[in-house]
Amino acid sequence: MRPREPTGASLAHDPWRRFSELTDWTLRWAELPPGVMGSTCHLTRTVTLALGMSQAERRCTIAHETEHVQRGPVAPQEARREELLIDRRVARLLIPDVRDLVDALSWARGHLETAADTLWVDDYLLQVRLGTLTDAERAYAGRRLAYGPS
Repeated sequence: MRPREPTGASLAHDPWRRFSELTDWTLRWAELPPGVMGSTCHLTRTVTLALGMSQAERRCTIAHETEHVQRGPVAPQEARREELLIDRRVARLLIPDVRDLVDALSWARGHLETAADTLWVDDYLLQVRLGTLTDAERAYAGRRLAYGPS
């Protein structure tokens, strides 16, 4: 069974549109160090994305960097905490409906890469979303995945 198309709510957050509304910011593409997919410089008002990313990685990264823009600069000692907060926020922005998440996991038979592709996110962001399910979402997912589609 192929999952239903994500609901309008799931596709409502368009990270590219959101970034384009930041008219005083510049987007550039460049070779970045290994493991770095994007960076935000508040001083120059520039977001830089790494070359060579997949479509899902670009979508997740622009959403992540836009959150940095919106939240503003943080002290170096707060950087790790800030990254975690932003990852969690972006995971919920891009996968807001637990029903879509469960449909994708069910259809992919638990294969995370396939489910992430179905949800149009990268594997990491799907893992973040799964790791931050509320108790109610976890219970719903457990029921649905144990018994199949309703």
